[in-house]
Amino acid sequence: MKKATRRYLTASLTTAWICFAASAALAARDHLNLGVVLEPPHLDPTAGAAAAIDEVVYANVFEGLTRIDRNGAVQPALAESWEISVDGRVYSFKLHRGVTFHDGSILDSADVVFSLERAMAENSVNAQKGLFEPIESVAAPGSHSVVITLKRPTGHFLFNLGWGDAVIVAPETADANKSTPVGTGPFVF
Repeated sequence: MKKATRRYLTASLTTAWICFAASAALAARDHLNLGVVLEPPHLDPTAGAAAAIDEVVYANVFEGLTRIDRNGAVQPALAESWEISVDGRVYSFKLHRGVTFHDGSILDSADVVFSLERAMAENSVNAQKGLFEPIESVAAPGSHSVVITLKRPTGHFLFNLGWGDAVIVAPETADANKSTPVGTGPFVF
């Protein structure tokens, strides 16, 4: 019994040491190598239909106003909160303050207006352009507030804003996002 306990203790301490050493080595890294089954054709989730694009950059490099959690529930992302009008047509978003794009520029309501108007534009190449069809108008009454008015109540609107196709991009970097994506997410490309 004593021999088995000693063997168990030795194995446990060895395992703990290996885990500690591995986590210390990983913490010292400043980059991430990511392996995926399919290579994305480019890195702009607002300009392509390939699922591999979102697998690489959504919630890593780019973020939206909302996000969908593992249970399928809508959670805040760049928007810290929102209110919905009684008739279900007007969504008033309050943006988090202090959020910056990877190039150092500050995220504000003008970026949200630009991103949504770009996605719903006549010449939009967004693969999920239909997600934005219910939008009648997008306004920025303040630097960290956005008001989206819908043509009709759309119960899944907040969920749709959590798609990779609805990420917020800056007008200054949007055209180059296919090759050098600049977002607000936790990882910099």
